[in-house]
Amino acid sequence: MLFINNDEVAQVLTMEDTLRVIEEGHKELARGELAGRPRVDVYTETGDGEKFHRWGTMEGSSKSLQRFAIRMKSDVVSWPVRHGLRVEDKYCVKPGFYCGLVFLFSTEDGAPLAIINDGNLQHMRVGALYGLGAKYLARKNTSVVGMLGSGGMARTHLMAFACVRKIRQAKVFSPTKEHRELYAKEMEPKLGIEIIPCASAEEASRGVDILATCTNAKEPTLYARMLEPGMHLTQVAREFADDVNAKLDVCIGGGPSSQVVEGAAIDDSQGFITYLAGSLEALNRAKGNARARENRNKNFRGRLVPLADLITGRSEGRLNDREISASSGIKVGGEDSVKGLQFVTVSSLIYDRARAAGLGREVPRDWFLQTIRD
Repeated sequence: MLFINNDEVAQVLTMEDTLRVIEEGHKELARGELAGRPRVDVYTETGDGEKFHRWGTMEGSSKSLQRFAIRMKSDVVSWPVRHGLRVEDKYCVKPGFYCGLVFLFSTEDGAPLAIINDGNLQHMRVGALYGLGAKYLARKNTSVVGMLGSGGMARTHLMAFACVRKIRQAKVFSPTKEHRELYAKEMEPKLGIEIIPCASAEEASRGVDILATCTNAKEPTLYARMLEPGMHLTQVAREFADDVNAKLDVCIGGGPSSQVVEGAAIDDSQGFITYLAGSLEALNRAKGNARARENRNKNFRGRLVPLADLITGRSEGRLNDREISASSGIKVGGEDSVKGLQFVTVSSLIYDRARAAGLGREVPRDWFLQTIRD
């Protein structure tokens, strides 16, 4: 059994391969041969009224890979206001440290195979998912990207876009000048494209083909006034303002759900299933009573197309170069199955590559086995 850290993940995981295995996973999900459980969060009230503990899990199992993976996170979360926007902060033990792990198992004999730090894996799988959205919905002649945000997600998103389109220029906005300049300094030589730091979100969104918002904001960062005909949009959190939905002509959503053969399916149409140990009033107060987004599909009148159907050719994407498309924004039940899909496919790839390369730290498998039947 291997323990694989973030540095080792970075050595074996490329964006091209991440795109490939997630694309293959969508085909398997559509065939009913991959199961993904939507994300479930459990909040626990702490002694600090501004902070809550959050435990989050999601999982997936693949028939073709004969692997099962569960991703789990332990965070202390808070929701401060920065640069006029409410954002989500998190840490484990102390600020700057995080605890996110993927446990990988064989479904042939049940054996534990690996424990993997989820930092680089998480950034790569999210970037790849929205890269696939751009592959199937962005205009063929797409060459300019606008990035709202300059962190790890903004890096992997741009890497994915550059894999699926011939990107020649990216414009990046972060409210912190040093952050957007560092992003340009790092990503320009990495991808061989021109990167322009911008002083406002409006400047970064002007004249671009893809507009991606990659922030930790809990309030909108992208508004309808920033849109132009033919754009393709992505978001990491819920950064689309409600008026954006009315402008979308086609959006990825409504993908195949995992098979439920006993019991009731989880309805995850309006967000993550969330449990709470403590006071709901206290949780809402800690979040600053952030505006409710109960109906994430409000004002949407466009076409909803499953990514799996785009990949297999069963659905048509954009109809012309003036349509505005989006990789996310409209959510329907079952959609979060893809998160489990991504973790089982990508972590399997990491494990196989690390094992072949002699990377990772061997952990005695016997530590995880016992002779007492539960």
